Amino acid sequence: AGPVGNTMDRGVGYTPYGEHFLMQCGMEVVLANGDVLRTGMGGVKGDKAWQVFKWGYGPTLDGMFTQSNYGICTKMGFWLMPKPPVIKPFEIQFEDESDISEIVELLRPLRIANIIPNAVVIAGVLWEASTCNTRRSDYIKEPGATPDAILKQIQKDKHLGAWNVYAALYGSPEQVEVNWKIVTETLRKAGKGKIITQEQAGDTQPFKYRSQLMSGIPNLQEFGLYNWRGGGGSMWFAPVSQARGSECEKQMRLAKRILNKHGLDYVGEFIVGWRDMHHVIDVLYDRTSEEETQRANTCFAELLDEFEKEGYAVYRVNTAFQERVAKSYGPVKRDVERKIKRALDPNGILAPGKSGIRI
Repeated sequence: AGPVGNTMDRGVGYTPYGEHFLMQCGMEVVLANGDVLRTGMGGVKGDKAWQVFKWGYGPTLDGMFTQSNYGICTKMGFWLMPKPPVIKPFEIQFEDESDISEIVELLRPLRIANIIPNAVVIAGVLWEASTCNTRRSDYIKEPGATPDAILKQIQKDKHLGAWNVYAALYGSPEQVEVNWKIVTETLRKAGKGKIITQEQAGDTQPFKYRSQLMSGIPNLQEFGLYNWRGGGGSMWFAPVSQARGSECEKQMRLAKRILNKHGLDYVGEFIVGWRDMHHVIDVLYDRTSEEETQRANTCFAELLDEFEKEGYAVYRVNTAFQERVAKSYGPVKRDVERKIKRALDPNGILAPGKSGIRI
């Protein structure tokens, strides 16, 4: 998706402006009856503050049009991040899968204090290995989940951690120097984690593509994920949790158990916000195999069920599971959404069923 599409689905990025919906300001939306709504200050003829002040007068409507089918966004204002004098990307590798809890506890104070200002990624070994064109068939031919011993071998061969943390510092040379000392001292006290800088990594992958993303340079490196098993099947499962180590470890172990039960691999990463964690899991499968496709769908449904039992909801989902996820948010929310749909689009002509919303 482009910037508008990603923002309308409330996606995230990798810079200090990574929470994209927070950085949009003013929408132009075409309604089902042909009316054109301009949110925020945009309704005032000739207004000079449409793209700099979000709220305008009365209810704020922008969020209502995200992940919905109430209108078609044809224009959107964005706040662009000025390029800082210095961008210092870095990676921290952790050797053990069980380190995830400690990693999150180390990072959360640095994120909340804005020492690390961007959306930090904690990527698992299979996520990073796949983006470097590693194929499962390079290591194992048998079907099913990849054994932990193979994962350790991939770590060794590809010079990766079980978890690979990517972050960056931004600002003046003086700011970056001070914050870098805080980051390195935090790691020193923890007694674990291998720091890799851009000078050390050079043009090697996956550091290069991660560095580009954190510098606002898009790339297609992550399409390598779909070569891991082959066959091009992919469903993203994206539950949210508090940015607490215990919560993240619980989610990781639950997801891995369910995926492995269905003969699939845990290919995941956490994206660290100020206080929340987006847990993005790519359920990869061979869509040319009817049997494996069915297993993947059964697995995805079980992930939704089991995570909901533990109090974890997803924040976006593919079209096949929209209705299922909408139900998990309760009848009152759905009833309100339906009433809004009937008011704005009484004939139900715009994207019927999007996010489980119908007339």
